[in-house]
Amino acid sequence: MKKTEDETEPLPRDIEHAGWWEAVDRARRVAAENATDVDRGARFPKEAVDALRQDRLLAAAVPVRSGGRGMDLSELVRVAELLARGCGSAAMVWAMHQIQMACLVRHHPESPLLPRAVEEQWLIASVTSEVGTGGDLRSSAAGVASTAGSPGEEASLLKQGTTVSYGEHAQGYLITARREAEADRGNQVAVLVSREQVNLVRTGGWNTLGMRGTCSPSFDLDTSFEYDQILPAPFGDIAAHTMTPFSHVLWAGVWVGLATEAFQRAVALSRKRSRGGAVTAHPSLALAHTELMGARGRLTAAVSDIQPVLERGAEPTVSSGAELNALKVGISKSVGEVVRLSMEVCGMAGFSEDGPHSVARILRDVHSAPLMIGNTRLLATNSQLLLTLRGDR
Repeated sequence: MKKTEDETEPLPRDIEHAGWWEAVDRARRVAAENATDVDRGARFPKEAVDALRQDRLLAAAVPVRSGGRGMDLSELVRVAELLARGCGSAAMVWAMHQIQMACLVRHHPESPLLPRAVEEQWLIASVTSEVGTGGDLRSSAAGVASTAGSPGEEASLLKQGTTVSYGEHAQGYLITARREAEADRGNQVAVLVSREQVNLVRTGGWNTLGMRGTCSPSFDLDTSFEYDQILPAPFGDIAAHTMTPFSHVLWAGVWVGLATEAFQRAVALSRKRSRGGAVTAHPSLALAHTELMGARGRLTAAVSDIQPVLERGAEPTVSSGAELNALKVGISKSVGEVVRLSMEVCGMAGFSEDGPHSVARILRDVHSAPLMIGNTRLLATNSQLLLTLRGDR
């Protein structure tokens, strides 16, 4: 067996007795063993996803009564962190999939495809971005062709997706679209379709700086489906109650996991250097720790703050939306600094693409963080939201 990049160190004590930790540890080790090859070949992390599927971790966000593992948000975030320590791409694929599953189980538990998706451990891709929308999640160009709404009625949709998450490797697709062809761009629905219902035509490449294994090029999707595959809630509600909060905190979990791995590699090298005699620790190690603890604290607080919306059905507020945006922007900046400082500590050993103390792949992966729902867009949104808020928050 190949030696993993993180030397397969044991999981932290705070989760060693959790019911899912052994399965996550197995998947993390497989992910780490293949992370370099996944990155260099910009290939899908099949081995890690197969390991997750084998232990039914693709249904982590699905309630136990529906055949899933029933993890709450804090557990999902912890898993995202741990998987990222093995391979950022594998962790991001898992996190993006859990967001789609959460939307389904929370907003369409009677979906005719959900039992099959859980039983067969589908990987479900996100298809929200689209040609002509400028990256706006809450705007769609394509529309559903039929809206009569009779059970069993067929509908159709043609969407030009600009980034389709791991599109060639998914068994299902959660697609956003206008409610009907003539509807306003913001009058959206989401529909779950199976792979056999989609004619998938690749229209772009995937040769990126980081997160190369997520394999999310552009595709045209031509699909026909039954009307009851459309989630009954308006997509605006789905986005506010589930997709946006899950996205911001699970992505943050992945990024914090990457930063943690970089920091621990810097610590390990510093300890190794000190064994030969008295060596002054690099000041950047403490700075990296400070940044990392700040990011982790913000993430823990955000998970706690969003629980009333996710568990008790409370309505999202303007304040909570602004705080989630701030979380995403803040953590995406902090983790980049943690990894940069870790590279300073490691020196050439960190700059190198090879070796147990390399942080090069991690640095490239975290550069994706400011771009996933662009920070500029979120900051512009928050600048407007802050003018409407009253009080300290």
